[in-house]
Amino acid sequence: MPLRIDFSQKWFRVLATFSCTIYLTGCSFFGGSSQNFAVSSNLMGATVRINGQQIGVAPLQYQVSRRGDLLVGVEKTGYKSQFRQTSRKLSGLGIADVIGGAVLLLPLIGLVSPGAWEQDPSAMGVSLDPDTVSPAPAPTSQK
Repeated sequence: MPLRIDFSQKWFRVLATFSCTIYLTGCSFFGGSSQNFAVSSNLMGATVRINGQQIGVAPLQYQVSRRGDLLVGVEKTGYKSQFRQTSRKLSGLGIADVIGGAVLLLPLIGLVSPGAWEQDPSAMGVSLDPDTVSPAPAPTSQK
């Protein structure tokens, strides 16, 4: 007796396969577009700026976008300002997208989503040094 597959079972399998395929190559779409970012300093109350916008005072935690790199500045009167830049790396969801895309031989559509990326590092410690202006050397007279 030949094996008969019910029409509804066939469409259920097609839908399940399609859903798994989308999930395995685009799971980053389910990730958030922001992440927690922490900044600390050796001086309490130092001003923290991210991409030129004043965010608060150190130490702080702030939600930042996963899109693009960040320029973090920490400053306090009487101290030399310090600047650091973050970069982006693949998040856990981005790695899952790469693996799923390689296994299923499909384009890695999830990598266009911000959930595929994360800021690196996600926490930053900055040390501010006193802004001491060294006195100019005294002129020497030649005779």
